Amino acid sequence: MSLWRRILQGVTAFSADTVISNLAAVLSTALVFRYLDVSAYGQLTLVLSFYGGATIFLDFGLRGLFTAEIARARGIGDWGWAKFLLTRYLWLNVVTGCIALVASLVLGRHWRDPLWAVVGVYLLTTALNEVIGMLFHSYTRYRRLAAQSIVRSLSRLLLLVTLPLWWRGEMLLGVALTYPLMDGVALMVSFWLTRRTWTDLRRVSTAKYSVASLTALFRQQGVYMALSVPIKRIADQLPVWFLRVLIGEVAVGLYGAARRGFLLIYGLFNTLETTIFPLVSEQMAVDKERLQIALLQVQKYLFWLGVIAAIAGNLAAHWLIELVAGQEYLAAVSLFRVMLWLLVIYAFLQPQRPLFYALGQQKWLFLSYLFSAVGYALALLVAITALGPMGAVWAWLLYAALSVGTWMIILRKLGAREFIAPQKVFTIDGFDRRLWQSLQTQVLRWLGYSDVKTTKE
Repeated sequence: MSLWRRILQGVTAFSADTVISNLAAVLSTALVFRYLDVSAYGQLTLVLSFYGGATIFLDFGLRGLFTAEIARARGIGDWGWAKFLLTRYLWLNVVTGCIALVASLVLGRHWRDPLWAVVGVYLLTTALNEVIGMLFHSYTRYRRLAAQSIVRSLSRLLLLVTLPLWWRGEMLLGVALTYPLMDGVALMVSFWLTRRTWTDLRRVSTAKYSVASLTALFRQQGVYMALSVPIKRIADQLPVWFLRVLIGEVAVGLYGAARRGFLLIYGLFNTLETTIFPLVSEQMAVDKERLQIALLQVQKYLFWLGVIAAIAGNLAAHWLIELVAGQEYLAAVSLFRVMLWLLVIYAFLQPQRPLFYALGQQKWLFLSYLFSAVGYALALLVAITALGPMGAVWAWLLYAALSVGTWMIILRKLGAREFIAPQKVFTIDGFDRRLWQSLQTQVLRWLGYSDVKTTKE
């Protein structure tokens, strides 16, 4: 299968996943807003922020490294190395997931807060789902990875719809329980979907690999990911913590509602990065020229789609927030409108991150995350103090722009200038013309003009 067909297959699968999951998420979020008031939703957002921080200790941020390395091993036909990495990632997540569960149960019993027990179970189910998700992703089993996500989304929606039927206790705790329960359903389906892959790998030998092989990989690349991913995830939670301390839970709830709306739209754009991530590592050693063309086109189309989505989203922002969250959260509309312009900035980030993994230069990711996170924290402190919740949004835009600029400078120093050229978003080349002609041909065929010839690429 050609590279573009694989990209199209991945984008199609993840787009379908995004549409279905976003629809389920919109309905789920609407139900949560009906079940909880602003203060309770602020508590839930705060609890989930601690969950997000704790997930870094499940695999120490190494999923991307394992995904890229297994994809590279598949590209060169080293199936033994791929199996060795997969089994070690499985054991890592099982051990850390169990430790997280025990620690959460102890804390919950000590503080007499059942939410901690829920978080512990959620961390364990997340760890197990991460293993299967990494397997699907590294093997470019896009449809199965999308199916796993769809099952999670739909099962949570069903759990929330039926929440009054199966839960009689405090509503906040009941809503929190839907998270580990949805993971449990996804696990049962995912285990069934992996049966063929595990059967094929059973005959592969890993005798020539040992812990020393994994240690060498960790020293070269993994140690930087173990340091950089926690910084990135903590940075993502900084607005919640700053808003909670400086303003209060209501501000956290408004920011969380606006961020939720933004992420629903951003999910459609993130499908391309999810698709190309393993392919970049796989193709880097196979066909760099074809990979370069693909990344430049991805960057271009994401940029213009981001501009269109930001403009359209600003026009419909009031309606979207009212539909999803209700009139109680209309104060989040202005936050949501500014957040939408992150789509334009992220168009440059998405093709860049996979390049660092493919080049084995994760140490530069660590340094860039550290540099940007420090600037982000300072910007949040100043902006929130001066502008309130809107300050958190402007600081987020500054953080994203700073990351784009930093990554471009680093990749140029690493000799990857031709893969990122930002000015290419304003050019129309032969590929664009051929793509446009191909789309015209397909539209005419759908309209019944079967005699139209397909443009040869």
